[in-house]
Amino acid sequence: MPSSPLVVTTAPTAAPTTKSGAGVAAPTPRGTAVASINTNHSSNTDTLAAPLTLADKQRADAERNLKAARGYLQRGNLSATKARLAAAITAQPNNRDARGMRAQVSTLEQQRDALLSLARGCSNVGRWECASHNANEALRIDSSSKDAQRLVSLASHESAWQTIPPSAWQTVEPPAEESHALRDLLRHH
Repeated sequence: MPSSPLVVTTAPTAAPTTKSGAGVAAPTPRGTAVASINTNHSSNTDTLAAPLTLADKQRADAERNLKAARGYLQRGNLSATKARLAAAITAQPNNRDARGMRAQVSTLEQQRDALLSLARGCSNVGRWECASHNANEALRIDSSSKDAQRLVSLASHESAWQTIPPSAWQTVEPPAEESHALRDLLRHH
C-alpha cells in the first residue's frame, strides 16, 4: 500500500472558558493543529496552492499598479498616475488597459500644458485674473503640476497688489534724526 501524505491544518476550536470572580472570561487558544491522514488514494492533488508562475506574478503586479493608477487619475495626480502606469506596462507590456490609460494621461497632459501656456501669456501682460483662472484649470487637471501651483501663487500675490490703492505704494521717509540713527546702526553691523 502506498504511503498517504499527512495533512496538517489549523482550525478554530471552541475551547472551554473559565470564569473568574469578576465575571470576565479567561483567554482561550484560537486554534490548534489537527493532523489527519489522507486516505483518498485516487486523487494525487496537493493540498497546498500551486506556486505562482512568472506570468501570474506579472499579471498581479500589473493589476495592482493599474488600480493605484486609476486612484491617482481620479484625484488628478498625473505624475503619480504616469509612474504607476510605467510600472504596470513594465510588468505587462501588452496590457490594453494600461496603454489606454496612458493615452488618456497624454491627452490630459496636453490640455494642462495648453492651459499653462495661456496662464503664462496672461501673466506676462499683467492679466492676473486670466492667469489665475487658467493656472487653476491646469491645476484641476493635474494637481501635481509644480508650474500650475507656482502660477496660481504668483497670480494670487500679484492680484493682491492690484487691490492696494496707488497712494499706499509710496514709501514714507522716517524723520531725519531716526534716519541718521538707523544709518549709523546699519554701518556698525
